[in-house]
Amino acid sequence: MAGLSSETQKLPLSPAPKRLKRNRSQKHLPYDVVEIIFSYLPINKVMQLGTASMRFRNSWVMNRKLHFDKDFAKGRGPVEIARILDNVFRQHSGSKIDSFRLYFNHDSVESKAENWIRNSVEKGVEELDLDFGQGKEPFKIASDLLDFESIRVLKLTFCELNLPLKPKGLCSLSTLVLNKTPAPNGLIQAVFANCLLLENLELRHCTNVYNLKISAGKLRRFKELKVVEGNDLASVHIVAPSLESFFYRGHFSKLNLYGLPAQLNFNGGPLAPAPLKFNGPPAQLKHVILCCPPEKICLGAARTKILLSNLVHVTYLTVTSTFLEGLSQKYENGDLRAMEFSLGNLKELTLVMAPTSFCNPFDISSFIRNCPCLENIVIDMGSFSFRCGYYWEFHAKKKFQEDSRPLKLEFLKYVTLKGFKFETPELQLVRFFLETAIILENLDLITSKNHLLQFGHVDAQVYKHCFLEWRASPKAKIVFLNEKDSPIQFS
Repeated sequence: MAGLSSETQKLPLSPAPKRLKRNRSQKHLPYDVVEIIFSYLPINKVMQLGTASMRFRNSWVMNRKLHFDKDFAKGRGPVEIARILDNVFRQHSGSKIDSFRLYFNHDSVESKAENWIRNSVEKGVEELDLDFGQGKEPFKIASDLLDFESIRVLKLTFCELNLPLKPKGLCSLSTLVLNKTPAPNGLIQAVFANCLLLENLELRHCTNVYNLKISAGKLRRFKELKVVEGNDLASVHIVAPSLESFFYRGHFSKLNLYGLPAQLNFNGGPLAPAPLKFNGPPAQLKHVILCCPPEKICLGAARTKILLSNLVHVTYLTVTSTFLEGLSQKYENGDLRAMEFSLGNLKELTLVMAPTSFCNPFDISSFIRNCPCLENIVIDMGSFSFRCGYYWEFHAKKKFQEDSRPLKLEFLKYVTLKGFKFETPELQLVRFFLETAIILENLDLITSKNHLLQFGHVDAQVYKHCFLEWRASPKAKIVFLNEKDSPIQFS
C-alpha cells in the first residue's frame, strides 16, 4: 500500500484514542475483517486509529466514508483542504465509496472539486453531500456529473444543478435536499418524472422558485416534504397522495391548502389564486409542522377554512400562535362569529408562541375544543407574555370562563407548558387544563432558565391548594421543573 503523505497525516481532528488492552477475541481477529470494519468508519476516525497502531496505519486507503464536512474544515484554509483531498483520492485504493461529504470554498478551484465528485461517483457513491456555501457564486454541476444510478441521497448547498429532462441516472434517488440552490420548475419536474423511488424532498431558501409544482402522483414512496420559504416563492401546488409529513416555514399569506380561486371573499370580490394548493386532503398526511412568523394581516377566514380542511387526517400538528390568531372570532355581517371546524384525528399538538403575538388564552382553548381526541399538548411560550388588552377584558375572558365549564377533554393525558412565568393568564390556562382533562396524568410547568423556583412556604401551600382543588383527575401530577432547581411535585 502507498505510504501516508505528510498532508494526509494532518487529517485527525482530535487526539488519538488511548490504547486498549487486547483481549483474546481482539488478538485473533483476522486482519481482513478489521480492514472491512474500518472501511465503514468515517475517514478521520480511521486515521486516529492508524496513529495508535502501526498495524492499521494505512487502513484509511480502503475507507468508504470520506467525510470532509464543517468539522473537518475548522482551522483549515481552501489550499490545505484541497491538498489533503488530492492526496486522499490519489491514494484511495478501495473499489467502493459509500458517502462523500464536502464543505469547501470552490472559488478558483472548481475543477478540483469536480474531480473529487467524479472520482466518488465512479466508485459507486450512495450519499453525496456538497456544501459550497462559502463561495461567491454557486458551484455549477455538469449534467453528466451526477447521472449515476448508485446515488441514493443527494444534498446540495449553493449549487447550480442542470439535469436533462430525462436523466439516465438518479433512478435510485430516495432523498433530495436543495439549500440556497436555484430550483426552477424544469428541474423539479425532471426529478419527479425520473426519480420514482424518491421518498424525501427538502427545499430550503431556494431561488428561482416562483410557482413550485410537486407532481408526485406516480411516486408511491414519496412521504416527506419540507419547504423553507425563499424570496422568490409565490405559490406551491402539491399532488402527493402518499405524503405523510409536511413541514413549512414561511408566511401564512403564501400558504393556502387546496385553494379554490373561484370562491368569493367577504367583500364580494374573487379570492386571489391559492398560494399553496393540495389536490384534496392527502389521506396519508399525519404529521404537519407550520412555522410562520406574525403578520400584519391575519389569514383570511376563507383561506383558513381551506387550510383546516386539509388537516382532517393529521395526527401530529405543530403550529405557531400566528395560526391560532387566524382562527379567532371575527365579525361577519355585524356579528362576532367563531369558525366551525373539527380535527378529530389530532392526538398531539405543539404550539409555539411568537414573542410579538396577540394570542390570548381564549384562542388556545377555542382551538383545543375543536380537537376532541387530543392526548398530548405542549405549549412553548419562550419569551412570550400574554398581552391581554380590551378585547380580552371585555369579551374573550368571559367567553373563556363560560366555555370552559361544560367542556370535558376525555382523552388528554399529558400537558407541558414551557417558559412558565406564573403570570395570571398562564395560571388561568393551568386551571383550564386541570378542570377539563378528566383523565390527566401529568401537568409539567417548566420555567425559563433565568426564572428560579424560589417558593416561600406560604406560596407553595397556596399553589398546592389551588391546583389540587382545580384538578378533575385525582391521579393528575403537577410538577414544577427548572434546569437549576430540583422539581417540585404536587399530587
